[in-house]
Parts: sequence; structure tokens; C-alpha cells
Amino acid sequence: MLLPPSRHHLFSTALVMLRSTCSSFNVVRRSAQHIPSTVRLASFATSSRKVSTSPSDPPPPASASTSKTPTSKQKPRHRRVAATQENDGQPEQKRLLQPYVLSRRLTTMCREGKLDEAYEYLQSLPVDAQNVSVWNTMISQAGGVQRFRLMYQIYTEMKRRGFKPNLMTYATLMGQYSSVSSWSARTKMIEDVHKVYQSFLDYIATVKAHNPSSPEISVIPINAYIRALSRMGDHQRMFDVWNALDEEGPLSPDVITYTTMFRSMYLRGYAASREDLQADRERAASDARLIWRHLAKRLENGSNIAIDSPLISSVVQALALGRPADHIVAFDILRDYAGLAKPGETAPPPRIKIYPALLQDALWLCNTAQKPRLCIHFGQHLMETQPDLLDRGHIDLILTAYSTLSTTSSITDASRALQTLEWAIERDLTVKEGARVRPGLSTYTLVLVVCWRVKDWESAVRTFELMTGYQGKDFADGAQGEPQRPPDTDRRKYAPGAAAMSCLVRTALETGNPAAMRQCLRIVKHIGLSRLLTSGPPPGNEYVHRAGARFRKDHSFYVFKTAQAVVDTIDVLVPKKTGESAPLTADDRVWVELRKEARRFLINERENRPRHTPELEEQPLGSGSELAAIDNAVEWTRIHREQKSAR
Repeated sequence: MLLPPSRHHLFSTALVMLRSTCSSFNVVRRSAQHIPSTVRLASFATSSRKVSTSPSDPPPPASASTSKTPTSKQKPRHRRVAATQENDGQPEQKRLLQPYVLSRRLTTMCREGKLDEAYEYLQSLPVDAQNVSVWNTMISQAGGVQRFRLMYQIYTEMKRRGFKPNLMTYATLMGQYSSVSSWSARTKMIEDVHKVYQSFLDYIATVKAHNPSSPEISVIPINAYIRALSRMGDHQRMFDVWNALDEEGPLSPDVITYTTMFRSMYLRGYAASREDLQADRERAASDARLIWRHLAKRLENGSNIAIDSPLISSVVQALALGRPADHIVAFDILRDYAGLAKPGETAPPPRIKIYPALLQDALWLCNTAQKPRLCIHFGQHLMETQPDLLDRGHIDLILTAYSTLSTTSSITDASRALQTLEWAIERDLTVKEGARVRPGLSTYTLVLVVCWRVKDWESAVRTFELMTGYQGKDFADGAQGEPQRPPDTDRRKYAPGAAAMSCLVRTALETGNPAAMRQCLRIVKHIGLSRLLTSGPPPGNEYVHRAGARFRKDHSFYVFKTAQAVVDTIDVLVPKKTGESAPLTADDRVWVELRKEARRFLINERENRPRHTPELEEQPLGSGSELAAIDNAVEWTRIHREQKSAR
């Protein structure tokens, strides 16, 4: 049957269009193996096509017909992807950074000194790649390099973008603020600290309303805030925060809270102005006793607070600044928790492990409380039972006790102090970890202070030998040749400073023995009087906390003492010349030249003579009967107060 020309033309056109469509679908199927997202489209086209293609059409690739079609299930959240605009008809896909990867990348950039670039990079990323932990990382990095303004700006931007701060955020912020050592130049930043703390309180109230037992409720940011207030000097607000804490529960004081409060009391008293020094220190110790009673009451009621060595150390430091009654409380704490008992007392087994820092504070308490015998007792006990615990700082404090006790005791104190020094030297040479007790220049100087106090020239010479490596006999009368110089490579030997030489010269002068005086002057001449009078203080690393730093601070005082002692000693050996005076010997002429040099220094530097007297030069103790009477009075007062409070 023939169709009319018009209908035949229409049928041919439709057939051509259908063949073209089939060919396009075949192209799609061929490219399906390269573009998986088009597989479903090609499959749908094949199944829905009802018209057969021409034999000339190429067959579809086998891979297209056998390729697996991806499922329609949603991808997991950790594999989310974002598609970009199509390029040349083919969509490109990029995987977002996961938050923990982003945090590591930001940390690396900050460690390379690119803090500002890291912050800009974080702000440019999609929100899906960020979370609270990422922003906490940026806050920590900014605070770690003292960029506190930027740290607060990051915290504000974090909230603006819809990320709610959590416990870690506030703990990080307060921890960084508590690390600021001086707030005098950061007064504008103090208001930011208070705002952050108020936001934390609001956050805790919200969490409590939904879940009172949430782990997000913690006292950690409060502890850091208290530490920051202490360094600001805002003690009133600090006590307001303390009083607002719960008695029990997650927002009650923990061991860190008590340690922070005790440490704050110590720093408050230690940094008090000289005008109100004693009153401020007594007030700080009184507050520490109040906090300790609060802790003791909670322990009696069964609170699970693990007392540790740092807490005991901090409370001992604070109580050491107070009155004798406060000292007794501190000694009771050391007995009950550290097992350090007075002679005649029975010490219970220690509840905590004693660390060197706690022992340092215990010995310092003894010296501060004017109980040198107790300091020596503790030291000898530990030398016998726990020698590995001792270091050079402890030895210096024990020798400080000997120097204090020598004002009221006998000559045997010098030999006992020398024995302590020799014990430290022997341990340094024979024990693997003995370098911890290796004596320093301050250690030898403290022994010489004891020798001067008790007029023991033999112990002083032996100390000089151990300190310098010289032999004392090489400077005695009749010695031949120059004294043998010790090797410079021996790090255990020290050139004596002004403090050591002043004690050595005064020891010889106090003995009244001309032979000892001449021997001492030969030592001065060999060391060099000009070096002693013109050199600055020895390096700071030769001194340790509380025990030896005083010699560096009082260097000028001891320089003048050395010059004056040299003049006084030579005046005894070489009196002023008169008509009946015997001719000067060779030694006398040397002594006269030394005296001229010392006098010249005293005259030229008289305007710079120190006005204060170092602590070791004073007489801090009275007689033994006076000390016993003071102890009895203090003990009676303490017992009376405890009985009164019990009523």
C-alpha cells in the first residue's frame, strides 16, 4: 500500500529521529563505565525502548550491560561529599575535611607560626567541616602564644556561627587565663575573664536543668578561674567564688581547688608589701587554717577527696608564714600525712608519697619557725632511711639550720655540718644519681658560716679544701713553693666568692691565733683581693631556692665584710708603726699592701655600703630556756583554743 507523498515524508522523518535517539542512548551506555551516575539513565533507556535499531548501529559494549548499578541508599555521614558546578558537562566531586583532620591541620599551621592564617583558613571552610572541638583547638593555640585578645575573639566568633561552647571550651579559656603571670598591663582583659566565667555559670545552669548528672558539670573551669583571680590580686572575689561552691557533688571543691586556694594564700603573704608584711602574712595563714578545717570536716564526713603531696606542700607553705600556732598545725599535718614526726612522737604510716618539693617545704618550715633542731632531725632521718629523696636544696636547708643553731650551741656544730657536707660529696662520687646532692658554692658557704659562728678554724680549712681543691697546708707557715692549682676541668670545685671568703677571714680573726690569720691572708692573696672586691655575684645557677639565693642578693654586703675583716686581721698582725716597733718582715710588708688595698676600697665605696643586714648575720634565736618557754606558751594557747572551739 502506497502512502501519499506527504505522509511518506512524515514517516521517514520520524524514523530518522528515532534512530538518532537510539544512537545517543548507545553513546550514554558506552560512557557509563566512566561516569557511574549515568548508568541508571542508560538502563532505563534500554528497557523502555520499543523500536528496534538498524543493523548498522554498533552493539552496546558488554561492560555497560554488565556493570553494577549503585544502590540508592544514603551514604554514611562521615562520607558526605559536595558536588561542584559541572565543567564540560561532567560534575566534579570533593570530599570535605573531617573535623579531626582539620584540627590537626590547624595545629600544624599554628606550630609553624601561622596562627592568623590558620584562623582565616578556619573561617573560610564550610560549616559541615567544623565542630566545637575544632574551635576549641584554635582557642588553645591562640592562648598558648599569649594572644589572649585573639583567643576571646575566636570564642565570640564560635558562638556567632552557632557552635555552642562546652565544658572543654570553658576549661581551655580559663586555663589560658590562669597562666597569665602579671595582670598589671592587661586590665582591659579582666572584664573578658569575668564574662567568660558568667557564661560558664549560665551553661552549667542549662545543663543541670536537662541532666543534673551530666559529665559536663565540672569544677575544672572554676579552679582555673580561682587561680586567675589570685594572680590578679582580687582575693575578695576569689573567696566569693569559693563560698559559692557546693558542699558536695561535681561543683564542690576537689583536691585541685584546695591546692589552688592554699597556693593563693601563700603567694598573697609572700608578695605582701613591706609596710604590712607581718599582718598580711598572718592573715594569709589564718585563711589557710580556715580552709584546712573545711577540708578536714569534709574528710570526717566521708568525702572522697584524695589528699596528695602537692596539697600538703601548699598548705605547709601558707601556714609557715603565720604565727607559732599556725606552725604547730603545719607540723601536725606533716606528722599525720607525711610521717614526719618530732623527736619523741610516734609517727603513723605516711598517707601520701613524699616528693622532694614537699620535703623542701617541710625543712623550710622548720627554719622559718625557728626550729633548726627539728630541721636537722628530719634531715638526718631521711639521710638514713630515704637518701635518694634528698637533693642539694635539702642539704642547703639542713646546713642553714646548723648555721642558725650555731648562735646558741657549741663547737661541735661545725664538725656535724662538715660531716653533712662530706656525706653529700661521697654520695655524689659513689652513687649513680648522686649528682642531685652535689654541693654548690652556696653549700660550702653555709658550712663556712657555721665555722665562723663557732670559731672552728680547722673545719673552715677543710671546707676550703673541699670547695677549691687546694691544700690548706700549702698556705701554712713554712710552706715551700706555690700552692698547687686544681684542674680547671673539675666541675665539683669552685672559686670562693665574697660571702665564703668573708666567713673564712672572720673565722681566722675570731680564733685569735696568729698562725691561722697568716694562713688565711696567704689564701686571700693567692685568690686575689682585687677579684673579691670588684667581681660581681656568681652565676645564678650556683644558688638554689630559699637557701643559697641570699648570698647572691647580699653580695655587696659580703664584699664590704671581706674588706673590713682583712683590715681588722692585718691590724692584729701588724700594729701601727711606732718608734719602738720592730722592722717589718717580708710577710708583714705583703700584709700592709693588702690592708692599703682594702682600706682604699672601703673609703672609695663608702657611699654604696649596704644598709641592711642579711638574715644569716643576725642572731635570730635566744637561749635554750627562752625557746622552750615560747614553745610551751604556744602549745598551751593552741590547746586552749581547740577546747574552746569544741564547746
